[in-house]
Amino acid sequence: MEVKRLIKEEIKHARYERQLKFRAHVSEAALLRLGAKELGTTMHEDHYYRPKRGAQTADMIRVRVEGGERLLFTYRGVSRGKGHMATHAIIDDARLHALEQDHVRVLTVHKRRIVYLYKDIVINLDEVERLGSFIELNLKCDKDLRVARPLLKRTGLVERDALPLTYFELALRNFPAHERLLAAVHARFGTYAFGISSAVLTTLGIIVGLNAATASRTAVIAGIVGVAVADSCSDAFGMYAAKRSERGVSARAALRGALSTLLGKALFTFSFIIPFLFLPFTPALVASLVWGAVLLAFVNVQIAFVQQSPIPRTVARNLLFALLVVVLSYYAGSLVAMFG
Repeated sequence: MEVKRLIKEEIKHARYERQLKFRAHVSEAALLRLGAKELGTTMHEDHYYRPKRGAQTADMIRVRVEGGERLLFTYRGVSRGKGHMATHAIIDDARLHALEQDHVRVLTVHKRRIVYLYKDIVINLDEVERLGSFIELNLKCDKDLRVARPLLKRTGLVERDALPLTYFELALRNFPAHERLLAAVHARFGTYAFGISSAVLTTLGIIVGLNAATASRTAVIAGIVGVAVADSCSDAFGMYAAKRSERGVSARAALRGALSTLLGKALFTFSFIIPFLFLPFTPALVASLVWGAVLLAFVNVQIAFVQQSPIPRTVARNLLFALLVVVLSYYAGSLVAMFG
């Protein structure tokens, strides 16, 4: 599979003496005309960790999620793009858990990478979320620099303009404090976005529709339980099937996506029962609507952050859609009551 092959290539070429990184958009056609060979395209989800206070290590680490695998990269300082990578390996869940005992996640960077090979030089064309377009040249020795200079000239790049910073450092410099907070929240809860959204819209529709049709607390609670069990399982199965149909996605990655959908939807669906257990029926109905709006706003703030779109507009647009679902569910329940 293409992604698996790219992972092997990445590990093979991971050690280099020097990296030249430029903030620039270089077309794929230009590299192909120069004789570069395209190796493939992949998506990276890079999680950066720093050592916890009092930890036995001073090394910073990056865990890359790619094609269902986790790749570990260890850093021992960055000095103008030279020799900063110390180790690299594929790790499993147990190894990741052990690393997290001594490290804390700082932020996550997503990027789309197209990998080329030009003679002995690995070239990465990167589209980095919230940072823009970059080109990286990984040089294994000084001889590669002599080979790279004509390439730089023909693509309009100047060696002295190379950035001495990693994507982690660029992200820290470019993200204001509130965006770093949003990045941390998204890294923790982003995988549950689909489950939360589906839970809110489906459950609110059931609550409002059953209320209009029966005005029965028991019927509403039973409807919520039904959604939490049956709909959560069906959505999880659908997510698993969708992931397995994608190229380069392993069974483990598909299962992880299915479980996050199941957990997110079941947990947040069950949360709508709480108002109906402790409040009178009408206040419980209002509380469930408010809770649903809060959850949808939470999810859509993350969506707006990832898509770099205005947060108020994104939240308002999706809350209006949820209102439409509620109104249609109410009238559907009213029709059932009228003809039932």
